[in-house]
Amino acid sequence: MPVNIDWANKIINVPKDAMVLIQSVPKEIYELDVDVFRKTLNDLQDDEEGMPFDTTHQHNTTVTIGGVILARVVELINGYTVTFEDGQYRVVTTNANHNLAETTNVNQVSVSTTNSAGLVDGVSQQDVETVRKLTENKAVIAPDDLSVIIYDDDKVTPFKEFAISPDKRTRDPR
Repeated sequence: MPVNIDWANKIINVPKDAMVLIQSVPKEIYELDVDVFRKTLNDLQDDEEGMPFDTTHQHNTTVTIGGVILARVVELINGYTVTFEDGQYRVVTTNANHNLAETTNVNQVSVSTTNSAGLVDGVSQQDVETVRKLTENKAVIAPDDLSVIIYDDDKVTPFKEFAISPDKRTRDPR
């Protein structure tokens, strides 16, 4: 069953099979790609049935500022709400900042949002964590002055080693 809209009551219905199952044990977790969801709403709005009704959402696309790509924003507007198919599972949202937490009709479904004022498009949490470790963790120059070792958060386990050039002006990852 696809995403559908009860136009008269301004309720957007999202069945489980319209999302991606990413975990089944010990609890089901589904992923809702908010950008795909937005495109689905666009398709429903421009159908003959949806055309007479208020717009469901507004969309601000990705923006590049200072070489950083900030994530898109999808906001439900005009009183529309979302109802996820009832059941004991969790929905994780991805690929946009949004107001789904504020517009979801409460049932047994748990909705996890990933909104962030600094959400960057195309950068994973793992990438952010790697950059943090490389810039903030303990770093030691080897006694022979030929390499620098950056340690993991435990300050014992080597995370990354770089060779230092003889002129001490450059470093190369090993």
